[in-house]
Amino acid sequence: MVIARTVVPDITPFFFAIRRISCIINAISLMFDSDMRQKICFTYSYRKQILPETMLEVTKKIGDDFFCDKSILEHGIEFIGLINKQGRMEGAIFNNDINLTGERKEMYMMELRLQSSMQSDFDSELGPVSYNVTEREKSKFVSIINFPYIVLAVMKKSKDHIAVIGKIKTAIRNFQNFNKESNVQKSDHV
Repeated sequence: MVIARTVVPDITPFFFAIRRISCIINAISLMFDSDMRQKICFTYSYRKQILPETMLEVTKKIGDDFFCDKSILEHGIEFIGLINKQGRMEGAIFNNDINLTGERKEMYMMELRLQSSMQSDFDSELGPVSYNVTEREKSKFVSIINFPYIVLAVMKKSKDHIAVIGKIKTAIRNFQNFNKESNVQKSDHV
């Protein structure tokens, strides 16, 4: 006599993982602050074409923005982009765009935002993440997380990423100080 046994796998961890991911996605969408949003439109270049400065259109409520300092885009730095709290690219300056289709690029940006959100779960025990460096075959990908946005920088492997991170953080501080001064000046005129 043969008795057939059906083994039912324990799927409880799977449901907890799905619930955790949906909570993270919900938290990311709730954190989005429409007042902070500055729309920066740009033309994608999937075939590594150079973006002329005239193609970069910046629409904003206040004066200059983070991307006005084009000196940050020096030899060896191929791409600097701003990813919002929903994982969408808000704007970028680049010599060579990321070599992905639009859909794959959007998936990559959302993955960076999700990774950032998941890493923040350990901030109380380990401290906040300042940046991540991913080294690939031909490039380094640096994501700087201590900003309302994630700043993504793509550079050649030979480039010193510590120096680039320092320049970007300086630009971020200058941009944040400019915004504070602009808000103070606006409130003085009201």
